[in-house]
Amino acid sequence: MPGLSYPFVYECTECGEETTITRTEARDLAVNPDSFDAVEIVLQGRGWLRDEINDLLWCPSCAEGEVST
Repeated sequence: MPGLSYPFVYECTECGEETTITRTEARDLAVNPDSFDAVEIVLQGRGWLRDEINDLLWCPSCAEGEVST
């Protein structure tokens, strides 16, 4: 089974801050780094918040505002 194409770079919808996820980071936190769940686990661990319905992503600083509103 071919693996995912790491690294993944994500950008905050609100402020444009970026975060990069490497295969090593995903492997450290998830059983199968070749699943998109592994990438999600890393994002959540970093405090990033995703709205999959509207395809939005917030960094930890902006996520605090989204949770409180």
